[in-house]
Amino acid sequence: MTKKILCKQHFLELIENRVKKSILKYKMLSKVDHIGLGYSGGKDSTVLLHMLSKIILNRHSKNQVTVITIDEGIEGYREGFLELTKKISSKYNFKHILVSFEDLYGATLDEIVYKSKKEGISLSACALCGILRRRALNYGSQGAKITKIATAHNLDDEAQSIVMNLLRGDSGRFKRISRIPVRKFPSLIPRIRPLVKISEPEIVLYAHANNLEYHSVPCPYAFTAMRNDIRAFLSEMEKKRPSTLVNIINVHDSLSQYFTKSEVSSTTFMCKSCNELTTKETCPVCQLLAKLGLKLKNS
Repeated sequence: MTKKILCKQHFLELIENRVKKSILKYKMLSKVDHIGLGYSGGKDSTVLLHMLSKIILNRHSKNQVTVITIDEGIEGYREGFLELTKKISSKYNFKHILVSFEDLYGATLDEIVYKSKKEGISLSACALCGILRRRALNYGSQGAKITKIATAHNLDDEAQSIVMNLLRGDSGRFKRISRIPVRKFPSLIPRIRPLVKISEPEIVLYAHANNLEYHSVPCPYAFTAMRNDIRAFLSEMEKKRPSTLVNIINVHDSLSQYFTKSEVSSTTFMCKSCNELTTKETCPVCQLLAKLGLKLKNS
C-alpha cells in the first residue's frame, strides 16, 4: 500500500495507473478480448467492474465485458444480492449471466456442505465452493464465447495463495500460479487478475472515493478456510514490515522464469463423466459430485 499522502484525484489516478501497468506487464488483455467478469457483488469485484469500464472505454474500445454471477445457494447471504448485481450491470451497460449451483449441480452449497459432512468428506465449505465455483464460472463463460475470465483477486489474495502453497508443500500449484494468462487446456478459459497489485485497504478506499455500492455481508462459511490463518499472519507482517505482500509476488515473478514448461503443465485426460480436460481420468468436480450422489446438468 502506498505511503504517500494524496488528494482524492491523485489517489484514484495512482490506483488506476497501477492496474493498467499490471495489465500491460502480465499481458492480460488484447484489444479484441471478450472479458467475463466473475462478479460476487463484493468490494473487490465491484471495484474491478468499475475499473474495467474505465480502462476499456479509454484504451480497449473493441473489448466487451459480460458480468457472470454465481449463485451458490447460501441461505441469508445472497438476499438482495441478485437485484444489486442486475442494477450494477445495467449501470455500466454490460450483459449479465447468472449461473446457480442448484441448476448446474442439482443442489445448493448449503445442501452440498450438509451432504459432504454426512459422507465424511474432509473438505471445508470453502474448498468445496472453490472447486464448484471454478467450473460454474467456466460453464457460464463458454456459452457467451468469452476469451478471458477476470477475477477480483487482489494483492493480499495473491500473496496468500503463494504462501499457502508453500506451507502445504504443493510445489506443483506453486509453480502453476501465473499472472500471465495461459490457456492450459482448450476448454479452460484463461484467467486474469487486474487487481493483483492493489491491496485490500486501497480497494476499500477506492470504492468509497467513487461512491461504489457493493454487497458487504460476509460469507457465513468464510471462517472455515485455511486462508484466514495466512491472511492474519501476512496482515500482521505487512503492518510491521510494509511491502511484504509486494515482495512475495515479486519473488514469485523472479522464480517463475526458472520453471520449465513441463513443470507448469500436466498430463491431461478427457474426464470420463463430463468430457472436460483434466489432470486425472475423472475431474475433481465429477469426483466430488459422485461422492455426493449428484450429477452435472450437462452430463
